Amino acid sequence: MRRGIVFGTCPICERRTFFYKTGSWLRDQFHCARCQSLPRQRALLSVLHKFFPNWRELEMHESSPGGPSSDKLLRECKRCVQSHWFEDTPVGTSKNGFRSENLERQTFADRSFDLVITQDVFEHVLRPGMAFAEVARTLKPGGAHVFTVPWFHWKSTLVRAEVEAGGAIRHVETPDYHGNPIDPNGSLVITEWGSDLCDFIYRCSGLTTTVVHEHDRSRGIDAKFIEVFISRAPQ
Repeated sequence: MRRGIVFGTCPICERRTFFYKTGSWLRDQFHCARCQSLPRQRALLSVLHKFFPNWRELEMHESSPGGPSSDKLLRECKRCVQSHWFEDTPVGTSKNGFRSENLERQTFADRSFDLVITQDVFEHVLRPGMAFAEVARTLKPGGAHVFTVPWFHWKSTLVRAEVEAGGAIRHVETPDYHGNPIDPNGSLVITEWGSDLCDFIYRCSGLTTTVVHEHDRSRGIDAKFIEVFISRAPQ
């Protein structure tokens, strides 16, 4: 990577561009010069182009959108619904142009979507088993949950925080926060997903999961933790 610059084609822009580094942590510091996207975002769009080439025509739900990849999905998918969980807004209604939905208890009807997209969301979900089951409920037969999470595949899953009776959060590990597009305080990391992630999803939802790992500097896909997961509903 000469001087931190690579020339190529961005899966989000779908145009010639160059990718540049602003630091050594490429996952958050390897940008497209045109759209400012990050490697994990480009990896997700690459997977959509490859495995779901008609994604623009499908019924889609993206939970907790943020960044150039989410902007592209909303702009180009005619039937894309994007949601955030606004604690001050009744679920099923809208705020700031987004639907208010709790991933653990969604108001969408059964079999509503061909695709559900989440980008670095499930490490922050308080009750991930409930959320994976809800995603499965809202998928049409043969539909898929396409998502990213930081995946520590070389070790077992680590639960960093738990929900106690009454809703209080008990910290098992030192609190760690990631950026949140609707909360300047960030999102607490609940789970560091490990080698048993795919088994966990199957137990909770019945969805079978494939892990896609792409590495292509010419498309700006180069970093740690850029796996894309495809969890499919039975036909």
